[in-house]
Amino acid sequence: MQQETLKQGLGLVDEHDSTMPQKQIFIYDYSKFLNQGFDFDEQLAKKFQPIAQKLNLSQESVDLLLEIALEMSKKQKEFYESAAKKDKKTRLDEDIVKYDDMFKADPELPKVNSGKIQQYMKLANEAYMNFATDKLKELFKSTGLNFHPEIIKLFHKIGELSQEDDFNFSGKPAFDELSPAEILYGSTSK
Repeated sequence: MQQETLKQGLGLVDEHDSTMPQKQIFIYDYSKFLNQGFDFDEQLAKKFQPIAQKLNLSQESVDLLLEIALEMSKKQKEFYESAAKKDKKTRLDEDIVKYDDMFKADPELPKVNSGKIQQYMKLANEAYMNFATDKLKELFKSTGLNFHPEIIKLFHKIGELSQEDDFNFSGKPAFDELSPAEILYGSTSK
């Protein structure tokens, strides 16, 4: 009976009295929480151990507290991830508005309400679709740079140059292939 009462933490115990059975130190098991997306922190566990012992917590009580702590940690992580995404989206939206204002203020670009803007953008978009790789398009989209006036001007210029040179987009050269001898010595036929 005295042992059971001592285990439950009931009664006063003189730590120097050798006739009284000493309270055993209980080592808590945290292994249940290791594979639940919970990074186990040894230092934190060492800090918690004496507190749990002082409060005379059972393993079941410790498990309940850790479950609540894990749930709180997951919710906090979700909150911060959500806030970071919103912050990134807000910055992207702000950048796009800034690029739109830069576009409207750029003297080299046609005015937004003019009839030339549609033709200008069509040529820039054709070059963008023909020359930008999927990864580059994704980069521009994720950063909002596809709205930046300098990028638009760049692709418009590429579009103009491709029209002038009559680019062949088939991947085959537009000229006849030359033999190695013709490359080194020139054409021998007159």
